[in-house]
This record gives sequence, structure tokens and C-alpha cells, in this order.
Amino acid sequence: MSDSTLCSATEFINNSNLNINDPFELGYFSISVAYYKQANLERGQGNEALANALQLASDICSMAINPSSPNDPFKAGTTYSDGNTIQRSAIPDDLTSEQLDFIAGVYTDITDPMIRARFADILWLCASPRKVDYAQAAIESYMQLPIDPETWHPDIKQCWERCVQLARQTKDRQKIQNIESILKIAFEKYYSDSHFMNLWLGEMIGHHHLLRDDLTKISEELCGHGINLLNSGNYWQARDHLAVAEKFFRAQQEDDKWLNCLLLSAECFVLEGDSQVTNNIQGQMAANHSYENALQTYRKVPKAKRSLYAVNEKMVSVRDKIIETGHNILDEMPVFQLPSVDITDTVKASIEHVSDKQDLNHALLYFTAFPSPIYKDLRSQALESHQQYFLSSLFGNIHYSGDGRVTAKTPALGLDYKTEEESEPAIFSKMTQDFQLNIQFMVQGSIVPALNQILMDFRVTKEYLIQLCELSPIVPEGRKYLLASALWSGFEHDFRNSIHLLAPQVEHIVRICLKNNGVHTTTIDKGGIENENGLSTLLKHEQAEEVLGEDLLFELKAVFTESIGANLRNDVAHGLLDDQSSGSQVSVYAWWMILRLVVRSLFDSSTSNVE
Repeated sequence: MSDSTLCSATEFINNSNLNINDPFELGYFSISVAYYKQANLERGQGNEALANALQLASDICSMAINPSSPNDPFKAGTTYSDGNTIQRSAIPDDLTSEQLDFIAGVYTDITDPMIRARFADILWLCASPRKVDYAQAAIESYMQLPIDPETWHPDIKQCWERCVQLARQTKDRQKIQNIESILKIAFEKYYSDSHFMNLWLGEMIGHHHLLRDDLTKISEELCGHGINLLNSGNYWQARDHLAVAEKFFRAQQEDDKWLNCLLLSAECFVLEGDSQVTNNIQGQMAANHSYENALQTYRKVPKAKRSLYAVNEKMVSVRDKIIETGHNILDEMPVFQLPSVDITDTVKASIEHVSDKQDLNHALLYFTAFPSPIYKDLRSQALESHQQYFLSSLFGNIHYSGDGRVTAKTPALGLDYKTEEESEPAIFSKMTQDFQLNIQFMVQGSIVPALNQILMDFRVTKEYLIQLCELSPIVPEGRKYLLASALWSGFEHDFRNSIHLLAPQVEHIVRICLKNNGVHTTTIDKGGIENENGLSTLLKHEQAEEVLGEDLLFELKAVFTESIGANLRNDVAHGLLDDQSSGSQVSVYAWWMILRLVVRSLFDSSTSNVE
């Protein structure tokens, strides 16, 4: 500001006490806005010095409180970008010595305890030399703040936590005892208009290790509240109370009591699931999720204690409910039929692409030249889709198998993802889903029509494919007959048998490729036994991308190992493919994909890494 002159202490105090008053519905934000409006009003009337002082108060109250940090308890309330640089609101380090002197001259006469506490706390943090009087004034002001469900959030809770921290920082045992007395009275009070006030207080008391002699009583009170909420059908509120009680009982090594809380939490999930079961898909999905959480909760019970509480029998009952609701979900799931796409031109172009070739070698070269996925393009499409259809990115997805099992959960990307680590799971899931759609179009529009044309023009024998595999540098020694049989089954349109032969051979090919590039593909267990890693583990190795390339690595994951994708290696290994699913379009694509790698390895230098 051009003129930073501040008014007298008396003028500011009178104006502040008169115009800045409760209720502060949004905590310090409301106070900051009130000061800001008053500053603009005074500036409009030519009272520049008073406006500057009111603006200073607005800046101080705009800071966000961070009670967990003793050295940096106040941060910028807002951060934003103007297109070129990152801008922020005020922080304590912005304050000048003149401004701190001004605050020191006014804080004692501010009547509102919330404002007075902030001014005193800022002085304790920033004034030099430090004066313990500032910390004590802040503590005493914080202790005057009401403990009430209406005002406990957003800032009152943080103010009380800051109060505890200041008392400990200044080693003021009397203040700590006073704080404990106030919190104890507040915890023992019944709040008819809030299920959570006792919980919030209990969490704060436990987090800051207060009232240690009363912790058993507090735990029992929270457990009792949880049971009452359970009996009244408020299941998620009950679980919140029971979870905190369980934590406190664990800390006191009250095994029977924390186990009881854990079992009651599991019962909450079961009863909640039972209440959610309806004749529509939304109810079935909600119930399925609740039963799944119940099962996970029961699994937390130590095995040595399970027979005592009949946990195994309860787990069997919950599993039955998970299976039943899973089947019901599939039965009730609506079928969405997208508008049909005319692929006549694509089919025609694919047939022409492989037609009139001089021999089978050339025909297969053209057949395996259809475009394969490009990782960077798929990633760009996923990010573009998020930006264009951002609402769909706010929600995750649950994926079910044909028998009703939950096979994958897609996380929500959200609107404010910041780092690659935070966003990668959601982006990869979107890429995999988009690729599954690409597979369908490619199989129907290109692979199958072109395959039929090749079979019309040439005879493909198993002996020819054996020779092809023998010459290919990517086919490991001793595998030419197995791989050739898998490929020949595809030329016979027997993709069901082909995929069962192909999947384990793909794993071995990847393993050998990695070994040839110096990658260790085994792990040694505690007993000293060395075991080969499975395909999923191999593809997650840090050197896999360097050896295979990011495009092929993604393709292998999406087709063979990702639960969000086809996951063919798992389904083949565990016998999960039936007569219909084993002949699916993705099985056709997997066959063509491996044929492509074999054929192109003979003619295309770009596969040198795989070789």
C-alpha cells in the first residue's frame, strides 16, 4: 500500500470492538472478511490510517491455523496462480516490526477472545525477543472459546489444539490441568443435537494424551455411545465411535474390550448391509460393499481369538452374502447399448491390406502391421478425457467378474491431482479401459477379416509355424512346438485352446527377455527356496520398461496381468475362463499380438530390445 501509516491503538480498538462481533460462522475466515469490509468502508471515507490497521487485522485473521506445527502454526489461507506466478495471502513472516508493535499495543483491549488469541499468538511467534506473556494471553483467550457442536468446526477445534500445544511448549502445567478440566466437563456433557461432539472431544483428548487417568472411562463412554448408535440404526456413526474406543483400549492393552469394539464394528457393517439390500442394483451394490468391509474387519481379529468369538462362522456367513449380492448385482445390472458403428470401410481396407501378396511371409508381414497401442497417445487421451468430462473423474468405479466377484476398483482422479504419483492409478485405469474398447474395434474391423482373407489365399500349416518359431529370436529354446501349436490354433479359429497354450508361454518369453538383459527374475523365501516370479511381478520390475519399451509393457499389462484389463494370465492359471470367455475378442487380440511379436522379430529391427 502506498501509505502504511497505522491509526492510534485507541481508534482501532474502539472500531474493532464495535464492528467485529460474533457470530463468526466460518471461524477466522468470517473475521477476516469482516475486517476487510470495514477497512474498505473506512478507506472510502478517507480514514486511511484506520483502514490500514483494519486491513492488517484482516491479513492476520486470514491465516490458516496449523496446530500440529510448533514452529509454523500459521500458513497462507489461500494460494492461487495469476497465470505466471503463484500468489498467496498473508503469512506471519510478512509482518513488519512496526506492525507487530501495533498489535502488541492493542491486543489486550480486544474484547473478542478469538481475535485476541490470534493477535497474542502471532506476537508469541514473531515478536523478538519472545515474551511468555504473549503465549499465556493466547492460552487464556483460547480457553474462553465455547465448546459447542455449532461452532466446533472449522476453527474452534484447531484453536483448542493450539491451546494445548502452547501450554506444553511453555511447560505451564497449571494451564494444562485447567484445559483438561474444561475438556473433561465438556466430554461428560450430553449433546442432544449432535452424535459427534463427544467423539470429537474424545479424539482430541486421546491425540494429545490428555486425561490419562480417565482414559478408560472415556473409552467406555465412547463404546457405550457406539452401542447406542448401533442399536438405533446409525451404523456409520456407531463405527466412528467404536473405532476410537478400540484405539484407546488397545493403548491400555485391554484386549477383551478392544476386540469387542472390533466385533461390534464388523456387526455394524453386516447390519448396514442387511438394511441396504433392496430389489434395485444400487441397494445390492451398497450391501455388497458393506459386507466386504465386514469381512475385512473380521479378518483383523487375531487367529488365536477367532474360535472364542465364533469369527470363522461369521466370516462364512458374510462371504455367502457377498456372493449372493454379487450375483444379484449382475442380474439387475442394466445393459447399455451404444449406437452401432459402421466398420464396413475398415473391414474392406483390412482385407485389401493383406490381399494379393506373393507369399504367406509377405501376407503375415502385412497382417501384423496393424497399429499397436502407443502409450503416450493413450495417456494423452486419458488426460484429455478427464479435462473434457471432469465430472466422471470425480467418482471411482467397481468392476465385477462374470460370477459377481469384485475384481478391481478404479480410483477417482479428482479435480486437483498434483503429482504423477497421486494421479497415476486413475490415469492408468482410464488408459486400460480405453484400450479394451480399441481391442474390440480392432478385432472386429481388422484382425478377423484380414485373417479370413489370408486363410482364403494361403494354407497355413503347423510345420510352417514351427519353422517360424524356430527362426524367431524371441522364442526361447525348447518352446517352438508349444508356441507354434498356440499360434496354429488361432489360424484354426480355435482361440479357446490357443489362449490356454499362449498365456504361460508369454510369461516365459518375458522372463527370458528380462534375464537376457541382466534382470533377476526370482525371489528367495525365508527358507532359502528360490522361486520364479510370475508375469505380473516381472512386468512391474523397474527395468521392465527399459527392456520391453513402454508401449509393449503397457500392452502386456493390459492384456495379461491387470485386473482392470483382461487379466488373461490370471484367468488361465486359475481356470476362470469358460467356453464363452476363452474365445472372447481379447483372446483373439492376444493371439494376434504374440504372432505380431514373432513375425516382426524376424523382419523388424525395432523389436531388438525384446530380442
